[in-house]
Amino acid sequence: LVPLAPNHATHRCQQDTMGGASSKACGGCFSGLKTSGRAVPDMSPYSQQKQVANMQEAMALQRISAGTFLPSPPRSSRTVSVDWASPVPPDNTAGNVVPLDCDFELTIREVDAAQGSLATQLDTDQPGRATAASFSRHRSRFEMEQIVASPGSLPRPMSVDEREAAIRSILPTATYQMLAKVPPQLLTSADAASQSLRRNLAKGATVVFISAGLPGKRFTFERAAALGMKVVIIEHPDSWSRSLVEEGIVAKFLPVDMSQSSEAVFEQALAHIQSLGEDGQTGAVDGIATFVELSVP
Repeated sequence: LVPLAPNHATHRCQQDTMGGASSKACGGCFSGLKTSGRAVPDMSPYSQQKQVANMQEAMALQRISAGTFLPSPPRSSRTVSVDWASPVPPDNTAGNVVPLDCDFELTIREVDAAQGSLATQLDTDQPGRATAASFSRHRSRFEMEQIVASPGSLPRPMSVDEREAAIRSILPTATYQMLAKVPPQLLTSADAASQSLRRNLAKGATVVFISAGLPGKRFTFERAAALGMKVVIIEHPDSWSRSLVEEGIVAKFLPVDMSQSSEAVFEQALAHIQSLGEDGQTGAVDGIATFVELSVP
C-alpha cells in the first residue's frame, strides 16, 4: 500500500545564548526556504495539527469529504476466526487468543491464456503461467515493458529544494489529517482498543487498486468493503472486476487500455486518480495498492 501523505516534520530552531538565530546549528533547516531573502515559517495546513488526548477522542475523529458511496460487502457463510491484523500480539498473554480452528476455502480456476482476457493475463499468479504455450502467446506492450523493466531501479533522490517544493505542493489527504492527530502509541499497541482504532481510521478511505488480477482475488475487495473502504479499481476494460461495482463491493471501475505502453497506462491512470472526489461519490485518493506483480510501479 502506497500512502499519499507527505512525511514532513516542522523544524524549530532555538536561538543561541547571544540571542541570534542560527540555521547552521540545526543542520540548515531554512536552506530550502529562500523567499525574499528571509526564512518563512511553515504555514502548510498539516503543520500545526493538535493531537487528541486519549483513545476516546481518537475514536471520535471524523473523516472529511469521504464521499457518498457506502460499500455493501456480501454476506458470507464462511467463518472468519482471525481477530487480529498487523501488528499481532507477540504472545498469548495480551488478552484474546487467536483461535486455530480456521476454515479455509481454496478455489483454483484454470485460465486459457490464448482466450483469457488481457486483464487476467497480467496476473503472474495464475496456474500454468510458465508453460510453453504461455511464452508463445501474444503479449501486450505494457506487459512486455514491465517484464523487461522489472524490478527496475529507483529514480535519483530529490535535492533539498525539490523535496521541499514537492511537500508544499501536495495537499494532505483525509487519512493523513486524521493520523496526524493521533499519538503513535495509540496506533501501534497490540491490543483490542488500538485494533479498533486502526480499523475506524481506515473506514471510509478511498483506496485505488491498480489491476484486479484473477477472479480468485475477489476476496481482497470483499475484505476491503467489509472494512468500509471505498475501493477504486483501475484495470483493462474486459476485466471481471467491472461487475463488482454493480454488486456494491467497489465504488468505481476506471478502465485503462493495458495494451498501450507503460507511459500511456501511467498517464491515463494518473488522470483517473487525480479526478477522484470531484463527483462526490468518493473522496480524494488516500492510498494506492496492487496485488499484481506486473502492475507495481
